[in-house]
Amino acid sequence: MKKIIISCLLTAVLVTAALVIGAGYFIGNYCVHFGLERGTAENPQEPPKAYALLMPPEARHFAKPNYPSENWNIESDDGIYLAASYFKPERRTDKWVIVAHGYGCTQENSYYIAENYLAMGYNVLTPDLRAAGLSGGQYLTLGYKESEDIVLWAQKIAAEHPDAKILMHGVSMGAATVMMAAGKDDLPDNVVAAVEDCGYTIAYDLIAIQLENSFGLPAFPAMNLLNWRCEKKAGFDLREASPIEAVKHARVPILFIHGTKDTLVPPNMAEQLYAAANAPKKEILMVPGAVHAAASQADQQTYFLTIRKFVKPYMNDPNS
Repeated sequence: MKKIIISCLLTAVLVTAALVIGAGYFIGNYCVHFGLERGTAENPQEPPKAYALLMPPEARHFAKPNYPSENWNIESDDGIYLAASYFKPERRTDKWVIVAHGYGCTQENSYYIAENYLAMGYNVLTPDLRAAGLSGGQYLTLGYKESEDIVLWAQKIAAEHPDAKILMHGVSMGAATVMMAAGKDDLPDNVVAAVEDCGYTIAYDLIAIQLENSFGLPAFPAMNLLNWRCEKKAGFDLREASPIEAVKHARVPILFIHGTKDTLVPPNMAEQLYAAANAPKKEILMVPGAVHAAASQADQQTYFLTIRKFVKPYMNDPNS
């Protein structure tokens, strides 16, 4: 009888474990598909399904800048086709900016910021990050691999324009991307500064907050299951998408910008990033009343004036 009871208990434990693992596998795969995988049978370029739920009403597409432009492309280190648009200002200049868009967006979402930089006399590059727009790739990586791609774009500019002085400007996931790029050893010396707008400290923590706020799911075990499948399907650990670690090793000055009414990326994350940054120079601008990814529109004058003053010493241009 004792052996039968033990056998039954062991069977129950094994069955329960199998059910938990199976459920975890299903839930983790669904979350990766929902949040990180792009494309549908009808539209291979469709953004991840979570985009529609998480992006605020202020996020919208903008008209393409009315400046001469070229289509650029490169290949990522892992063989993904990457596309971008290069916009030329009215006058020849060595000033450049790479504008990185946010989660679920495309370079079209960068056009508003691009227009302002063009008016300031910058050459502007607006990439479609991997798994977005015209670029290839099935999974976005919340800035982890995208940061490597931004370095490649900067290297291309530096190779073709040796005197270029490059600013990196990112919004939301694009901000996380440029922060992580700012700490990379292979970032060309032509990159002189970075602007991050509403970036997060670490992808793992941000998703944990959103799972709780949007879906009422506790971090444990939801994040463990998600990260397990994320590593297997998307090829990275969510903890690796960590701007707060990258800024500790930043090689260029960083301007941190955040809206005080941001409900997607908590404003205190900007303060944590600023405190952790070991950049050659750093400043922080909190824009009153601005929601996520809308600081540049909430107070356009202060936003771009602050950027101009911050980058002026590094552009060697009295009109920066």
